Amino acid sequence: MFETHIYIETDSISTKATEKQYGYVLEVMMNGESKTREGFGQITGTYHQTVLMALVEALDRFNQSCEIHIHTEDEFILNMMERNLAGWAGNDFRTSKGKPVANQEEWRRVWELSRKHLVLGEPGRHSFTGWLQTQITRRKEQ
Repeated sequence: MFETHIYIETDSISTKATEKQYGYVLEVMMNGESKTREGFGQITGTYHQTVLMALVEALDRFNQSCEIHIHTEDEFILNMMERNLAGWAGNDFRTSKGKPVANQEEWRRVWELSRKHLVLGEPGRHSFTGWLQTQITRRKEQ
C-alpha cells in the first residue's frame, strides 16, 4: 500500500459563505522519489465547505487503495472524519437528532471516496503551505 499525502490550503478561514479559493498537492513516494500533482479551484461557501471540496477533488484522483495522510489547518474537518464520518454514513448522513449534517453532500462524497483507503489526519501547517498560498494568490490576481 502506497503512502501518500494530501496537502490542502484555502485563501480564507471565514465561516461566512463567500467566494473562496483552494489548492491541494498530492504527494507519493515512488522508487525513492517524491512525485507531486496539484489542483486548484474556487467555490462560494464556508471555510469547511472549501476544505471539503479540495479534499473531494484530491481523493477523486486516486485509482488504487493507499495510506493517505491529509494535511490541513482545518482541525474540525479532520476530527469529524475521525470521529463522526462512519457514524454519519451509517445514519444516511443525519445527526443523532435526525437532521441532515451540515455539508451533507460533500461529506457523502468524502465517505465514498475514502472508504477504500487508510486515512490519517495531520493538523496544522505543512511543507506546502507557503507554496500553495502563493499559487492561490497568483490565480486570484489573474
